Amino acid sequence: MATNTSVCAICDLRHVTSRSTNWCPECEEALCTDCSEHHSLSRGTRSHKTLPITQYQSLPTFITNIQQFCLFHNEKYQQYCMTHESPICYKCIKEHGKCSKVIPLEDVIGEIRSSELFRDLEQSLEDVLENVKRIRKDREDNVKSNQTQKKNITMEIDNIKTQINQHIDKLKESLIKELEQVDGDHSCRIQSIISSLKDQEQEIKLCNTEFENITKYASDLQTFLGMREIQLKVTDNESRLKSMITNKSLENVDMQLTIDDKIQDFLKSVGKFGSIIIRESPSICTNMSSKKTRQAQISAPYTMQSVNNISVEFNKKLNTLCSWPNGCTITRKGWCIFIDYFDYNEKLVAINAHGKTEFTIKLSNLYYSALDVEVINDNTVAVSTGETYGNRQYRGVIVVDLTDKKVIKFIKLPGETYGIKHDGTSLICCVKDTDLHVISYKDYSVKITTIPNTVVPADSYVTTHADTILFTNPNKNEIVCCFYDGTLAWEFNNDILKTPRGITVDDKGNIFVVGRKSCNVLIISPDGKQYKQILNKENGLNDPHAIFFDKLRNQLLVANGSTDAFLYNIRYL
Repeated sequence: MATNTSVCAICDLRHVTSRSTNWCPECEEALCTDCSEHHSLSRGTRSHKTLPITQYQSLPTFITNIQQFCLFHNEKYQQYCMTHESPICYKCIKEHGKCSKVIPLEDVIGEIRSSELFRDLEQSLEDVLENVKRIRKDREDNVKSNQTQKKNITMEIDNIKTQINQHIDKLKESLIKELEQVDGDHSCRIQSIISSLKDQEQEIKLCNTEFENITKYASDLQTFLGMREIQLKVTDNESRLKSMITNKSLENVDMQLTIDDKIQDFLKSVGKFGSIIIRESPSICTNMSSKKTRQAQISAPYTMQSVNNISVEFNKKLNTLCSWPNGCTITRKGWCIFIDYFDYNEKLVAINAHGKTEFTIKLSNLYYSALDVEVINDNTVAVSTGETYGNRQYRGVIVVDLTDKKVIKFIKLPGETYGIKHDGTSLICCVKDTDLHVISYKDYSVKITTIPNTVVPADSYVTTHADTILFTNPNKNEIVCCFYDGTLAWEFNNDILKTPRGITVDDKGNIFVVGRKSCNVLIISPDGKQYKQILNKENGLNDPHAIFFDKLRNQLLVANGSTDAFLYNIRYL
């Protein structure tokens, strides 16, 4: 890059001072009008695209400082080492000879502006700015609300004061002092948050401006490498907003007045006018909005591994002690947990890594037809209860304590509940003939929402990966992948898979699903385009229902609709 972009680099070499008018990103040189014309006609540079120098000078410094020539060999970057995530010239090849993936640089940057990475960053900037503005307004509204509440409380106190004597005036003075103190403390805290949010807003606006200039004027390489800097700022701002939510810094503060029941008889018995009550409740703005429908990292393009490179190796056969295991999972300890669906014999069975039974928990007859099980943490699991039968009307989710071996919570849902998945913060449940239900992890009975456009039938199962939700529809013999806002990503429907039930994913996003009537297990690629059958009747499958992938050990657990279950090791070639 030229040290002085206002002077033509070519003329400067001839000891002539000419004002620059254009910039060539390929040559990294400023050009005057005459040199620009020669530059555009020369055989070696006629394909270079120049831009006005004013546009180049509007780029952020960290973009203009990006070198397009190798710092060690002064040769133009031509390839990209995915191992080191670094552009290299042809002379660098010797140093990267042992690197497994060196690809042409044009394959990395060729379509960067139309890539998912680019669109994600663009949308992230919009999302963070929108969230900052919305949260700042929410905090400002809370301050205004507090002022209105303060005025109303003061008026109420004054109305009561007119009916009483000097003693009440003294109590009033004490209470007003408390009110001012409480209001001052909380308003100060909120104002501090608002100030911080304003700073974030300015920072994101600056990022947005820089991003727009990059989009318009930076070279593809500058765009690709410069996006990392902006991504770091975006990620940092997202983390700060999430930290505010986690630390409960955005809890609404409402002030209320409580009047002593014996106020009319205060001269004899009341020593206090009242007290100021602070009621904190979650702000509606703590659910950060996001319009982007994918999550990408600023790095070299990810090459999806073919499902044909995944192999299955038999590990062991397990006796589940269940007549009809409809759900299964594996804990961090390596215990295989099974749920028995069989009428009037609903139970949870834990089997250790050696195939021995650790314990059995008999479920109450109130919970008819336990259907699926999901680990919440090391001590608790969630169990879905499906069908209504006789006097047993409990339909929803029960939480079971594995230490005390008893049910500690019941969460009622509006229908028969089948597949269930914990995504790290919430429970996602398949409820018959309704949209998928989401139960807040922090307080199961309070926060229950639904995901639009996801109506599921009976016997559907669900899992998640990154920002997507995957669920089975046995009635249509299909797998559906959607985003958390209900937007469809893709659908899989093939005659090789009939009556799909249990579904699970590995840490790479590959989907494993059992077909009950087709009596098999398929692997489906993360984009839903590739598939491979890995297990069938010849492997011992007989009416398979449940499946679970243990990401900690790369093991696959498959349960038949009988006492047999199988554990497999998954290998990636």
